[in-house]
Amino acid sequence: MSAQNDSGFLRMFLFVLGALVAFTILIMFAAGTVSEKLEEKQGSDSRKQAAIAERIKPVGEVAVAKAGAAPAAPRSGKEVVGAVCGACHATGALNAPKIGSADQWQPRFDANGGLDGLVKSAIAGKGSMPPRGGGNVSDEELRNAIAYMLKEAGIDAGAGGAKAAAAPDNPVQAVTQAAGQSAAPAAEDASALAQSKGCLGCHQVAAKVLGPAYKDVAAKYRGDAGAVERLVAKVKSGGTGVWGQIPMPPNNVSDEEATRLVKWILSLQ
Repeated sequence: MSAQNDSGFLRMFLFVLGALVAFTILIMFAAGTVSEKLEEKQGSDSRKQAAIAERIKPVGEVAVAKAGAAPAAPRSGKEVVGAVCGACHATGALNAPKIGSADQWQPRFDANGGLDGLVKSAIAGKGSMPPRGGGNVSDEELRNAIAYMLKEAGIDAGAGGAKAAAAPDNPVQAVTQAAGQSAAPAAEDASALAQSKGCLGCHQVAAKVLGPAYKDVAAKYRGDAGAVERLVAKVKSGGTGVWGQIPMPPNNVSDEEATRLVKWILSLQ
């Protein structure tokens, strides 16, 4: 009798346990179905979706440039001056020629042989000005900027620093002008030599920088027969005391180059 009771109890226990498991599964299935229907009806939780998107977003992105894209157009002279050059040229800081000052721009324009020479000087840097004015500008943009500042000073950048001469009225004048024209290339060559040797970093034709203006040197030694020889030696070896206490260092020039430079300087009026 006891064995039958135990067997009946065990069967009842297993039946109840199975019923509970089946009921639990049924409840879970029903809850999932209800949750899905509610989500479809009410829409997904935006905060939840945002959190999921944040977790699964990629660490980085790959940007692919469009092949054959046209390069950016060069900036205008006014734009480059405003972004790079104006810091010094608007105020004349560090001896920079001021925008709108013909007296400061014309000597530099003449000494460098025109716009091309000024652009070349600006690309390399000059005096306290670093190469390209210290800005990220192309050759064309630098040319635009210098042409703009020359225009503001009333200087025709296409004139090359030389004014057209009137037609001669008589043969004597024609001979004189012909001689002057033949001397012009020599003067331009000497000016370019001065630029290439770095002379114009301390001297200008009409303005004192670290050293005297070349026109002041010409005036001081005008009529001095021995000036060429003495000044050639000074250009090569350097010196101090004549124009102040700032020394002029020795220059790496040959005798022929030093003579050309000195004769050009002394010819200035």
